[in-house]
Parts: sequence; C-alpha cells; structure tokens
Amino acid sequence: MAQARRIKRKPAKKKAKSSSWFSGLPWGLMFVILISGVVLGMLFTGTQQDNGQLGQGLKALIEDQSEQAKTASSTPEPVVKPPEDTQQTNFDYYDVLPDIEQVMPNDLPDGAVAARRTDGYQYYVQIASFRARADAEGLRAKLALQGVTALTQASEVEGKGLYYRVRLGPFANARLAKNAKARLNGLGQDPLIYRETLPKP
Repeated sequence: MAQARRIKRKPAKKKAKSSSWFSGLPWGLMFVILISGVVLGMLFTGTQQDNGQLGQGLKALIEDQSEQAKTASSTPEPVVKPPEDTQQTNFDYYDVLPDIEQVMPNDLPDGAVAARRTDGYQYYVQIASFRARADAEGLRAKLALQGVTALTQASEVEGKGLYYRVRLGPFANARLAKNAKARLNGLGQDPLIYRETLPKP
C-alpha cells in the first residue's frame, strides 16, 4: 500500500496592519476639524478687514473732541443748570446713579455748556446698565466694532445690588458729551448724559 504523501500546509497570511493613522481616525472628527479651520479662516480675514474701519472711527472721534475742546476754551459760555423737576424715566439705570451724579436733560441747547472743568463737574454719557457683567461686556465689544471705545464700570447700589454700567467719558464739558450722545444715537443707542461733582482739592 502506497504511503500517502504528506502535504505541508502553508500558514495563513496575517493581515498587515495599516500604517496610516487616517484609518483609525473617525471621519466625523476630520469633518469637524475641516469646518473649524474654514470658520477660523473667515473670522481671521474678517477681523483684519475691520481693523482699518475701527481705527478710522476712533481717530474721527478723537479729532472731533479735540476740535470741540479748542472751540469751547476760546469762547467761554455760561453754565445752565438742569431743571430740578426733571421727569423720572422708566429705565432702571436712571434710578441707580449715585447721589453725586445728576442726569442732564435730553433737550440741552448747544450754548448750555461749561467751558472748562473748573465749574466743578465732569460729564459722562451712559449707554446702558446691566445686572450681568457679560451683558455689559457684550455691548462694549459691539460698540468697539463700530469705532466707539466705551468703559465698563461696576457700581454697588444700596438696596439694589451690583450694576455694570457701559459709558463714555469723562468729558470736560456738556457740549462734548452731547456730541458723543448724538453719535451713539446714530448707532441705534439711547444714552443719557449725566454729570458728577468733582472732589474738592
């Protein structure tokens, strides 16, 4: 009886491991990275284009203020005090101003300005007041994109808590404050002008 020939079986080939790291990375993650890159690129190019406009608006505001200051110092004009029975408004932030601050009337005539700070007051334009700091910072950032540099001031109001006020100033006289208010009105804001008593030296 013939012996059966033994046939050696070849070992099964092992599947080669993929050397590419892409095969292990989920496609969804790659998609998110791609979209993020596109969005960041658009934001970066957008801010570069806005920088020139932001600087122009700031420059125009500073030049306007310096011209107004020169005009006011060359022709001093009398101070007109606001009427004592100023109507109370519906906005919260009108009520929370400290006692040393006086809200100026909306219909302040052009001639009713103080020529210099020696009148004992400094003037501010308050755009809004918020309970949350994030809201105040959001408005401030929006104004910065429109060429207006505003400040955020935290103020503790007795019995009402902490408020965050967005404002411009101080201004040397009411005319400069009124010009800033008119510019803000053009940007869709409804600010108010108020004055603070300067501390005595």
